[in-house]
Amino acid sequence: MSTPHRLWLLCCAAAGPAWCETPSSEAEQTHSTELVWSLGMQLKVDDLSRHGPASWRPMIGLRYGRWRSGAVDGESWHRFGQVRPDNALTYDWLDSAHWRTSLSAGIVNMQRDATFDAFLPGRKSVHGKASIDYLGWSHWSAGLVLTQDLLGRGAGTSLSPSITYRQALSEDSTILLSQGLSFARSELWRYQQPADTPLPIGARSRWSASADTSLTLRQRWMPHWSWFAQLGHTRVFRTGDPFAHTGSSWSGQAGVIYFER
Repeated sequence: MSTPHRLWLLCCAAAGPAWCETPSSEAEQTHSTELVWSLGMQLKVDDLSRHGPASWRPMIGLRYGRWRSGAVDGESWHRFGQVRPDNALTYDWLDSAHWRTSLSAGIVNMQRDATFDAFLPGRKSVHGKASIDYLGWSHWSAGLVLTQDLLGRGAGTSLSPSITYRQALSEDSTILLSQGLSFARSELWRYQQPADTPLPIGARSRWSASADTSLTLRQRWMPHWSWFAQLGHTRVFRTGDPFAHTGSSWSGQAGVIYFER
């Protein structure tokens, strides 16, 4: 068994006590067996410092029981929703007052960065993710996310601890300040270059290290509508491939979401 897969199993085992914890009926969140959905649109700019191109992306959320994809809870998303939501199929293993754990899997397209990777041409794999969050403090929360390429096709492994500060500005408005670190290793650089790009002979991937800071404002606008704006800063301390460079960049995104409930 390879080292990344051992790390994946070790992380799942370490989170076992929290996953297996039996919360009280009052603390655990109830999950409706009805289908709940949301629909939104997001404007994203990956590199503000270089006036990078802006792209529009749809946001689709679905939930049935403990299974979900995207943002779906209109009552609490503006305050307690994940800072970095994704569209992977996710199972909420534990959702209590203090602990949240989840397992998810999704198709990743190693040659593109799009909302619907599965439907676009390119080399694909299945990314597994295990996450655990502690929300036992009044304003602070801490989390840990481990991702692993389950098919071993080059999407690699990453480990990302983070801490988030939440401050309610009003009953319907929240500001979130998040700081995270990311340690990753993958072969993505081999497939993201143009076809005529010569690859360095004998080049190998190594572990990269970066820090991400984001400031997010979320506003519940009307009973079914919410909007958000986020400014992010990424600092790369160590690159993992021969084409990348250390340095920093700014990104921004904003969007609006309609929640069915």
